[in-house]
Amino acid sequence: MNLMNALLATYDFALKNDLVDNHKLSTNGQVLLPIYHSNKRNNGEDIFEITIDEQSNAIGGRFLEKDQYIVFPITEDSITRSGSKKAPHAICDELSYLAKNIDKEKNKIFQENIEKLIIFEKDNPNDNFRIIGKYLKKNSVLEDFIEHYIGRKEYSIDKKFNLKYAIEDPNGKVRQKILDLTKIFVTFKIQKLMEADISFTKDIDIHNFYIEYIKEKNRLGEQLEYCDITGKLDYCIERHRGVVGNAKLISISNNNETYYGRFKKGNEVNHISYEASQKVHNMLKFLLDNDNYKRFIGEGAYIINWLSQDLARGGVELVSSVDDEDDYEEDEEITMSTLGGGLSKNLNNYFLGNINEFETYDDFHVLIIEKISNGRMSIKYFRSLSRSEAYNRVKDWYQSTQWDFKGTKRSPSIHEITNFIYGLENSKGYLSCENKKLSKKTVERLIPCIIDGKKIPRDVVRTAFYRLSNKISYKNTWASALSIGCSMINKGKIDYEGDNYNFRKLSEVKQLKSNRSFCYGKLAAIYEKIETDVIRGRQSGDVKGQRITNIDKFWTSMIRTPERTRFMLEEKIRPYLNMLKRSNIKTYTFYDKLIQNITMELLNMGELEDNKKGSVDEDFILGYYYQKSELYKGKGVAEQGNGEKD
Repeated sequence: MNLMNALLATYDFALKNDLVDNHKLSTNGQVLLPIYHSNKRNNGEDIFEITIDEQSNAIGGRFLEKDQYIVFPITEDSITRSGSKKAPHAICDELSYLAKNIDKEKNKIFQENIEKLIIFEKDNPNDNFRIIGKYLKKNSVLEDFIEHYIGRKEYSIDKKFNLKYAIEDPNGKVRQKILDLTKIFVTFKIQKLMEADISFTKDIDIHNFYIEYIKEKNRLGEQLEYCDITGKLDYCIERHRGVVGNAKLISISNNNETYYGRFKKGNEVNHISYEASQKVHNMLKFLLDNDNYKRFIGEGAYIINWLSQDLARGGVELVSSVDDEDDYEEDEEITMSTLGGGLSKNLNNYFLGNINEFETYDDFHVLIIEKISNGRMSIKYFRSLSRSEAYNRVKDWYQSTQWDFKGTKRSPSIHEITNFIYGLENSKGYLSCENKKLSKKTVERLIPCIIDGKKIPRDVVRTAFYRLSNKISYKNTWASALSIGCSMINKGKIDYEGDNYNFRKLSEVKQLKSNRSFCYGKLAAIYEKIETDVIRGRQSGDVKGQRITNIDKFWTSMIRTPERTRFMLEEKIRPYLNMLKRSNIKTYTFYDKLIQNITMELLNMGELEDNKKGSVDEDFILGYYYQKSELYKGKGVAEQGNGEKD
């Protein structure tokens, strides 16, 4: 299923299940728009609502509250109007179209369109439109706006139609206020006796009235063509609405050379009906406007995912993470089902919903879309999967990247991975990738690993090892960097070594115990633990040693030249071992035995011979993590010692 068919199927499902134009289900005032309609948000004083009585008289008016949305009908031309193009919306519009005194030509076109609607209403009665249509034919919108907004205050209107008047602020100071009348958008509310007031935005009957008007108009069109999306004979259009501002998903190039070959004109490239275009774009606009379905990934790009048969579930969180790891439990109730940590159990509930088994049809969709210019949108990635496929792939990513983060088993988010791989520790004490283009590109590369089940890129795994090779560069984030890095290294081994690798559980490391790099990693963890134990023992209270350890200093050398560096570290660690020998012989014996066992493993591999030289690989990191985890489990020394025996 391609993107257009997926969006169309989702909209049709929503339409069938009364999810379109349903203000009871609105999110921040936004609804899934009916076809041939658009919406607009009030930025302050730019949307004015005129109240009309049953006799079509203006009896009041007010500016809507900031950030309040309105719904209004559009035309094929008005939704793409720009610059000097004169194309009025239907019924609701700016004062430049509704007021004859501002722009006579615009007002004339608007009045002609209203007259056509009035004629259509005679055979298709709609009382609310009849009231509004009769009012608009009076052509007194500007005068009514001034009367109900300015009242008896003194005012003036200059040649550019700027309304000027004096206002008094809370401190009693008088200042001049200026409003650009040409940009004020007007909508309506009807007041009837013995009935609740109804705004144009929420009047579904008048919306449907306009939809039927456009459908009849299109049916009578002279040029009908087969739609490439629906396959039906219908009225097709060349110009399509934008989805992010004026940035369009479908557009015709102004460059003639684009069509050399099979095509002579841009409109020959595709044939999309007006109705299908409206459904597709309104659906995409709804997903882009709603944070329950989309996440911004930088540089004008968004990732969107949704279930076409269950819009109420929002999307799966594939990218972002909660900044504060301690807040994971508090965020369990969010609409989007989160990938990672204790919230992974939500995946089953998300994909199954209220049904007892997975459906087999294409149902789950993932889209990456990017605004590449003010007029163009680009589809960077799209996949359509059945619920079962999506569930298994997302779950597999979660299981294969799960790692321990401060006692919580979870999968690092893609943003965490990106910030670790390509970011630096910032002044606030966390990892951040400041190169937004690189960050966006990395997200685009990793999404197919989740959705398509592709192997993690080798360079990501290599870079994870290289980043962890410079331990001293992490002043505050070493613990999280280590967990993310181990997760990536582990994922790489699972993807590329398969059954020959089994490190998903720290207890299953038999084949790695004889690995050279793994052994040196264990030694590094032991040396670090010996030094920190002694430092903590010499400090009073709960104060932890903040001093850089010898392992921190020699970390990179240990990776590049492990055998030579090992002897240097033994000399550095010897004083700490002697202190332990005098103060705690049991602990000294435990550490000494661990070192001896690992030394014997290296001897058995011939590692201590002169011809065995060279740097270690990523197994060094896993060995370090494994041994450190064992040492910090809180077991007694004797028990730990027994646990290390083969």
